Amino acid sequence: MLGSLTRSLSCPGGFQVLFFPAWESTLFRTFPRGSREGASLEDLDAALPIIEKYKEHLVAIGEVGLDFTPRFVSGETDKENQRNVLIRQAHIAKRLDLPLNVHSRSAGRPTIQLLKEHGNVQPLRSLTLLILETDGTSCVCPPGVHKALLHAFDGKPSVALEGVKAGYYFSIPPSIIRSEQKQKLVKQLPLENICLETDSPALGPEKQVRNEPRNICISAEYIARVKGVSLQEVMEVTTQNALRLFPKIKSAIRP
Repeated sequence: MLGSLTRSLSCPGGFQVLFFPAWESTLFRTFPRGSREGASLEDLDAALPIIEKYKEHLVAIGEVGLDFTPRFVSGETDKENQRNVLIRQAHIAKRLDLPLNVHSRSAGRPTIQLLKEHGNVQPLRSLTLLILETDGTSCVCPPGVHKALLHAFDGKPSVALEGVKAGYYFSIPPSIIRSEQKQKLVKQLPLENICLETDSPALGPEKQVRNEPRNICISAEYIARVKGVSLQEVMEVTTQNALRLFPKIKSAIRP
């Protein structure tokens, strides 16, 4: 994990228009015989010095999150381990003033609840959190992360709307044209809380066919039809949403 992280973060100088790095603390690690295990708090500690070195280049913390599918979770202990890691990642994002890009497969409600508990839009001033870093320093922060993107959210619209109330965004992939769940989600979400994504090479318009970045237009076109607005409006609003959430990418936007 650390090797790929270092290689990714060393690239942006030459490819800044095409490549904006985000810290992805891998959700799962593969072990001999194909077994998989969630990233640990120790993994995060090991990554922190690299993150500190390249923090000015980062546009987000993610993809991070919860995955409660049976493939990765065998009991409550596994779920709790994932929650603890995500909470720590949320604290790091808060300290670096970066948004979270959040994965939430079969864990929509728990993810929204965790983000709301640790990411209130207007946290109470009396509540503070002491974050201890590996170098012995600390920072006192009000609880929570204020900026989050729920990537390919697979939960119910009613749960997503709780995230909308907290100020979170939801990104919609091209698979919306074959996903009843994504279609229901877009009908309920305000356009002001929607971003576009492809998640290439997955989540394309055709199942088990490699997805491509150009297919982001499919997401925009479908959203326009569902919302009864022009494609131009969808493109403009979702672009502004992305710029509010990821302000560091403004340097790549040409007038």
